[in-house]
Amino acid sequence: MTSVVRPFRGVSAEDRLAQRRADLIEAGFDEVGAHGVVKLTMTSVCERAGLTQRYFYEQFNSKEDLLVALFDTMFEEFFALARTAVEAQPQDLFLRARAAMEVFVDYFTDDKRRARLFTEAIGNEVAAPRKAESVRLFAEYTAEQAEIVHGPFTGRKRTRLLLAAHIIVGGQADAAAQWLSGAIDLPREEYIEELAHLFVAAVDAARNDAGHP
Repeated sequence: MTSVVRPFRGVSAEDRLAQRRADLIEAGFDEVGAHGVVKLTMTSVCERAGLTQRYFYEQFNSKEDLLVALFDTMFEEFFALARTAVEAQPQDLFLRARAAMEVFVDYFTDDKRRARLFTEAIGNEVAAPRKAESVRLFAEYTAEQAEIVHGPFTGRKRTRLLLAAHIIVGGQADAAAQWLSGAIDLPREEYIEELAHLFVAAVDAARNDAGHP
């Protein structure tokens, strides 16, 4: 006989499950913001979320699984915001690159918890591969934007376009950690525009690959 899971106080079992996951993820961000990635523990997250360990294991197999979920949540949020901002711009590569950078800067400066997770991901064996994957996905997206503006890149030019996108996006991801920490002393607008100009210059170099098809 199939058991029936009844709603509790009008809330379905599925909604309660989703809410507990959301509470644990939010508590995870709070713990990272307060104590850093290295000190993130299942116990501290459960205490902050007001949930028992049973509910933690309902969602995650380990602290490492939670850390992956935190990074994936962060990237998905950022990517959705960036796509909306970029695709609202005319087909001008500088304007689209600047829009993406504005979203990036504001997303992380508005939430110090996510900024700390982003900056500390570099040296973390669990988060670092997720960061590398997010860089790859966003680099491919930026290359797509270049082709929307300039038309298809083929042959060696496409190879150079992808290389330029990975260098700029990957380098920006590392530079951003330094900028967020204050090690790169540039005002917000200047930082954003400089990176947008760098991306446009890199794409132009790929387009103008003289002597190659």
